[in-house]
Amino acid sequence: MISSVFSFNKNNWYKAILVIFVWVMGVAYLIHAYVPGFGVAAIDVGLHTIFLVTGFFFLENVFRFYTPQEKHYLIFLSFPLAVSVVIFYLGRYSIGFILGQQLGYLGFVEEVAYLRLFVIFLVVLGYALLLLYHSKLDTQIKAMERTEQMERLVKEAELYQLRQQLQPHFLFNSLNSISSLVKRRPEEAREMVMQLSEFLRKTIRKEDQKWISVREEIEYLGLFIGIEKVRFGHRLKVDFQVQEGSSELVLPQLLVQPLLENAVKHGLYGVLGEVSILVKFAHEGEYLIINIVNPFDPSAGQASGESFGLQAIRRRLYLVFGRHDLLQTQSEAGLFEVKLKIPQNYDQSNSH
Repeated sequence: MISSVFSFNKNNWYKAILVIFVWVMGVAYLIHAYVPGFGVAAIDVGLHTIFLVTGFFFLENVFRFYTPQEKHYLIFLSFPLAVSVVIFYLGRYSIGFILGQQLGYLGFVEEVAYLRLFVIFLVVLGYALLLLYHSKLDTQIKAMERTEQMERLVKEAELYQLRQQLQPHFLFNSLNSISSLVKRRPEEAREMVMQLSEFLRKTIRKEDQKWISVREEIEYLGLFIGIEKVRFGHRLKVDFQVQEGSSELVLPQLLVQPLLENAVKHGLYGVLGEVSILVKFAHEGEYLIINIVNPFDPSAGQASGESFGLQAIRRRLYLVFGRHDLLQTQSEAGLFEVKLKIPQNYDQSNSH
């Protein structure tokens, strides 16, 4: 503390000099009110101030390596007391040596000797308490920083695990489809392999980019739909609708793809005809709103509720934003809808 104040690498050292000067002049004037001789009083106060500052440096270095615990309060008090005694006697002999001819002032010093020692002790004890408080506060801040860092690492690890679970989930489905096409329709299997390769290449290339724009997300979704159309042909139709002014809004990378994959799976389950899926991007206040609507037939045994993809995305949203209300689902009149709300005023540097 005192060492940082007097560090010439900072711009606050001259303020400390000014404060010390005002302190010396003020206390010297107070003594002058009892014993005439402002110059003599200023020398006295200046000497004791030098010794006090030196004592502060000593205490600061002691508490830098040793912080007394609450049950060791006697040990804590011993340091300020010892420093106060040393300052008192150094000041006493220095004044006697420098002001040996000022007998009247020296007599006054002897009269208030014990009061002077008590005042010095209070000043040193106050600084020691300030050092102790600062040390404990610094310890608490570092502990909080370590806790926050651990929580952030745990969150990032879980987010990474969720992403790694979702990507193989889609990859295995695609490989199964390729396997089924190899013998019956080899050209389509080859096309699917190429599109899958392109999708994975762009996904891996953007792995470290935590947030992307709606326009970039739609490019990834287009690659994904191209893969799915090889499987389902003309039966699959996906309509992307982007409200004006929404294409540059941002969202966590590949947040929509698992939901769209879920919509394709449930929309085409048990259905022989053409299926149309709507993916809409819009803005509402400070939110990017994403709606994914797919048809489903309850009588065909489809599961319109929570799937692995929905659960993973719900968890991912909570880890990023700390909220449970950003993903909503509803089913009505043979349509299943997923609604995502992505806050745009969020610190994107600490989220995936």
